[in-house]
Amino acid sequence: MNINAFPLLLGAAAAALATAGCGGGAGTSVTPSYIQPAAQHARPAWWREAPATARAGVYVAQANGAGDGIVFGYGTQNRRNAEPACSIDGQSFQQTQIAADRIGRLYLPHTSTSSIQVYAPRCGKLLHSISDPGGSDISVAVDGVKFYAAGGTHVSSCSVKGCTNNLSDSSIFQLASVAVDHSGNVWASYYNQSFAPSLIVWVKASMPGRVLSGYVNPNTPGALIFDRHDNLISVETIFPDAFLYSCNAATASCINTNTIQLHAGSAFGSLNAKNTDIQITDYANDAVDVYAYPSFTYKYSYDSGLMSTFSVEGIVQTR
Repeated sequence: MNINAFPLLLGAAAAALATAGCGGGAGTSVTPSYIQPAAQHARPAWWREAPATARAGVYVAQANGAGDGIVFGYGTQNRRNAEPACSIDGQSFQQTQIAADRIGRLYLPHTSTSSIQVYAPRCGKLLHSISDPGGSDISVAVDGVKFYAAGGTHVSSCSVKGCTNNLSDSSIFQLASVAVDHSGNVWASYYNQSFAPSLIVWVKASMPGRVLSGYVNPNTPGALIFDRHDNLISVETIFPDAFLYSCNAATASCINTNTIQLHAGSAFGSLNAKNTDIQITDYANDAVDVYAYPSFTYKYSYDSGLMSTFSVEGIVQTR
């Protein structure tokens, strides 16, 4: 576990950074002064370019706390803890959530270049690099041909043709996660100006944003996931809890319908296409924990091929 990989996730840490004059502004991310340039790390023996026939269906991001990142592609069921089928090197992550579209293309925020990089399925070639004028992003959510990129205090509406920095709110101090429901509403979790975890929605991806009542995450804003019925799951990043909500965009209100104790302190999560399992990156053990959904019954974990000097971050399932 690399604690430097998650500098923004605790409200107290955000407050301390703000006091030191490092508060997150538009298009910025807070980076503690103790982060040093990354050392070079030896690659595992299996490391290779992705074969065209790779069967990857789950993608796991890792980062080292100094901006360096990598994505590993695994088979969809990995009870035997098999090594990755493929990888994408040369990424730039900072507590980053990743995404995929319906055909399996990956959308990876690249913080050092303030861009979203789109890769072909199964760790394929780089297809597009889309610059975000709002600044660097740490979370991305896909909605058909559009996607939304969030970082600092902005959420940008994007396509492969470019991004428009058009969703914001004065209550936002630091965004944590962005998600889109099946009605096209855009949601984001964030620290507000008082460093409290909060949730906002932009109905039909339009201004103004509406801050929701009933959002009870006590420690961190949470990584957001919508299931096929638009139930909201918020994985309380670096804590061992997931909060389930029934939310109404029209009334800007949520009801906490359940709170799940997870296997360990966690980071981000992703449902499979059938919504029968949810895979969650296990921050405490640098692994991936797999649960049945919606019961959240713990099934198994895997970690083969993950780099011990990096921490797990974002995850996405493509089928």
